[in-house]
This record gives sequence, C-alpha cells and structure tokens, in this order.
Amino acid sequence: MQQIGMLNLRINDMMTQLNTVMKTLVDENSALRKENAELKNKQSKTGKP
Repeated sequence: MQQIGMLNLRINDMMTQLNTVMKTLVDENSALRKENAELKNKQSKTGKP
C-alpha cells in the first residue's frame, strides 16, 4: 500500500509538471499567433506579398 501511495505521489507530480508545460506551450502559441497576425497585418499594409 505504501508503494501505491508513493506511485500516486509521483504520478501527481508528473501531471503537475505536464500541466505546467502545457500551459507554457499554450501561452507561447498564443503569443506567436498574435505576433504572426501583427506581421501579416503589417505586410498587407505595405502591399508586399
């Protein structure tokens, strides 16, 4: 039973780490999408393809 408890703690820790990584990826992806939209907008204003 103690081993199962330790395994649960390790799994919970890994899930916390995974959630942190996923949140970072989502935030970074959002920032990149915003930057990409701004660059496309700037490009369309200059009239260059």
